[in-house]
Amino acid sequence: MSSQSQPRQRKQTEAMPSKIKANSTSSSKAVYSPLDQETNAQIKTQLQDMSNPTRFLITVCMGVVFGFALNRGRVFEPAVIMDQFLFTRWIMMKMFLSAAATSTLCISLMKELTPRQYAMVRDKPMSNLLGCVVGGALLGAGMAIGGMCPGMVLAQIGAGVPNCFISLAAILSGALIYGLIEPYIRSWTASKTIACAYVDDIFPHRHMISIGLATVLFAVVLLLELLFPWQSELTTPLQPGCTVVTCRAWPPYVAGILVGALQIPAVAFIATAIGSSSSYVCVAGQWLRYCPQETHQHFKLLATKMTSVWQVVYVMSAVFGSALAVQLTGTMNAFDVTHQSFDGIKGGTVAQCIVGGLLIIFGSRFAKGCTSGHGISGMGKLSIG
Repeated sequence: MSSQSQPRQRKQTEAMPSKIKANSTSSSKAVYSPLDQETNAQIKTQLQDMSNPTRFLITVCMGVVFGFALNRGRVFEPAVIMDQFLFTRWIMMKMFLSAAATSTLCISLMKELTPRQYAMVRDKPMSNLLGCVVGGALLGAGMAIGGMCPGMVLAQIGAGVPNCFISLAAILSGALIYGLIEPYIRSWTASKTIACAYVDDIFPHRHMISIGLATVLFAVVLLLELLFPWQSELTTPLQPGCTVVTCRAWPPYVAGILVGALQIPAVAFIATAIGSSSSYVCVAGQWLRYCPQETHQHFKLLATKMTSVWQVVYVMSAVFGSALAVQLTGTMNAFDVTHQSFDGIKGGTVAQCIVGGLLIIFGSRFAKGCTSGHGISGMGKLSIG
């Protein structure tokens, strides 16, 4: 290699971070070269390495807060989830919309504070319109039948909801089955795949759009609260004389804001947005570590997700967050999973847990996202599809 080419390459390498930053902060549609994408992927892999003690601790704290918020918002209760799909209880909708509104504001903030990580969060994955529609329908059906979603199952485990481990087993089994048949699904839907787009690619005013969206979402939450006060919709009334720490429930919009705010540490320290469903595929794909590389090429979904260890740490920590919330109420031993009721909460039947678990993981993987990933984070990133 000539002496003249070495300084030139060194200058190009040094200029890369500023180039990534310029792409991420530009008001026009960002265009990433293969070199940018490769560099971003390498940095993102480093940021998601859970062998770093500080990053591991941050991820654990995020998961604990996530599980605690799901518990305090009461959206882990199967009845609350099922009733939302019947439009007879609005706790879940209030929490979801509050989380989505906070999410979009926080991600906009991170665009200014951590532009490089923001650019990585806003990468350009391929989207499948058929997958979004069919996957969303399957996910919704699974939630209505089983009274759970990928993230809420962990909160149910922490709270000792009956049959929650059956739900977990069904989701993990479904993740493995889907990973094995995904190559055939991919070949069937390949012609319907398009590049993912964002609203601010079309209307280049990210902050104004985020503020407008958050305002509308919070306005809907306010309207729902006026029509259906949250305390009147609780399955079990609050304990008399309880405090903020010991009350079994908080206003769902407060819990939702707490979940949406998790985007700040997620973007800043892990260069990603919050999500849950990939963690199950990560666990289900660990057997590929002992297989030759040719096998990895065939089962691309399992091979890609088997390194998403950060999300496994995150959702597992949610179990302890939910357990902590229960312990503070003093109503039961959160680890007594043989207990048949918790504050009157009943789990789904065995059939509901199995069918619901399979549907929600098939739906979330077909759509490439779950309630957290597609809903809260997708709306936060202003994603279209």
